[in-house]
Formats: sequence, structure tokens, C-alpha cells
Amino acid sequence: MKTIYQESYQAFIKQLVLARKAAGLTQMQVAEKLSKPQSYIAKVEGADRKLDVMEFVELCDVIHQDPSELIKLLKP
Repeated sequence: MKTIYQESYQAFIKQLVLARKAAGLTQMQVAEKLSKPQSYIAKVEGADRKLDVMEFVELCDVIHQDPSELIKLLKP
């Protein structure tokens, strides 16, 4: 099974979405700060596109989230 379909990846994405919303940012605002189209954020949040490590770190910076804190949430 591909990683994006695993329950743990879905939970990870849910935490990213919650963090973005807690930062008071729309998908469009995040996309603009990353110099990406809004569809990029929609695909990430819809688990249609997997984030690599550097994209994850950049996204966390934009949504004012410590990457290590999100990673800790993945531990069983």
C-alpha cells in the first residue's frame, strides 16, 4: 500500500490542515508564501501529493509550526 493511503499519513495530513487553520491561513495564502499554485496545497491536503522532507519543513515555516512537534504526533 502506498504511504499516502496509510492511516498514519492521513492523520499527519489532518494535523497539517489543523495547524494551517490555527495559523489563520487559507490554502491560497500558504500557496502564495511558498510561490506555488493553490492547487499544490489542495493536493497536499487531499493526500493526492506526498510531501518530501524539505517541502514539509518549508510548509511548517509558513504555518508557524515546529516540524518536530508534528513528527512527534506520528509516534504510536
